[in-house]
Amino acid sequence: MGLKREISPLFIKLVILSVLALTFNINSQTSPGDSSLISITNDTLSSASKLKLKPKTTSGLPKAQYKINYIKFGAITGATAGAFVWLHNYQKNAWWSGQRGKFHFQNDWNYAMSADKIGHFFDGAFIQALYRGAFEWAGFSPTASVWIGAAFSIAYMTDIEIEDGFATDWGFSPGDQLFNVLGALYPVGQYYWKPLGSFNVKWSYCPSEDLRSGGKNGAFLDDYNGQTNWLSISVHDIMPKSAKKIWPEYLNIALGYGVNDYTKLDTRYADYYIGLDLDWRKIIPGNSKFMNWFKDVINHFRFLPLPTLKINKDGVHYSVNF
Repeated sequence: MGLKREISPLFIKLVILSVLALTFNINSQTSPGDSSLISITNDTLSSASKLKLKPKTTSGLPKAQYKINYIKFGAITGATAGAFVWLHNYQKNAWWSGQRGKFHFQNDWNYAMSADKIGHFFDGAFIQALYRGAFEWAGFSPTASVWIGAAFSIAYMTDIEIEDGFATDWGFSPGDQLFNVLGALYPVGQYYWKPLGSFNVKWSYCPSEDLRSGGKNGAFLDDYNGQTNWLSISVHDIMPKSAKKIWPEYLNIALGYGVNDYTKLDTRYADYYIGLDLDWRKIIPGNSKFMNWFKDVINHFRFLPLPTLKINKDGVHYSVNF
């Protein structure tokens, strides 16, 4: 009974977003900068066929046609429903168990030395990427997919914040929500402004002693001592043409940030990193919609040990880390 009550809002949001996704795709099958939403009628198509003309966009280029694969769309919807249910119950047991109270707000800008806020930005961007690629794979237009992905990301992350708002030890965090939204919209900005695409967020994780010893109630997402957030820079993209020949296209420079003992105000400190990184989108072969989605998803994670300089209160250290 309680589970049914808690899952219902998620299911309703999923249905509403799915309907909006279909509606938005019908009206948004254009490229960036093309605001034409004119529908071509059967009579117009017939006339164009007789004159041997192709439909044009306002830019003078042939208009791309997109056809939704409803089997794939159904698979995405079903997988989303299952993931929402599983994640909701995981978070309920890890964070909200026995904490139900009145809805309230809580400002926590200093929590986890800002690693929490950076993590919310990453989560928003990562969930957007998951759905953007999935909807393109299902036949939605790139423009529709990038906005639908952002909508799904914001909806899911907002649901978590609302649940936090009812938790006695937490609270709805305006700061968290701000970074949720900024993270979800960052890939939208990359889509419309190409130079921004050279700067991508990544995440790496190694369980800390706190989590391994039974702390955090198994919630690795809240184990900030074991997390590192990265900004991976596609150096090849911003190099002058003369230098592109000597720098591999797949080799990036990454800037990282991590925290240590963040719950102990007297001893906590931060680690700053600068090191090499790999752009998996330029290493793994395949250019199908599915492969492009797969490469983009795994490119959000740094999971191979690579040379890095670590800078903290003890000085500068050379390391090979994830």
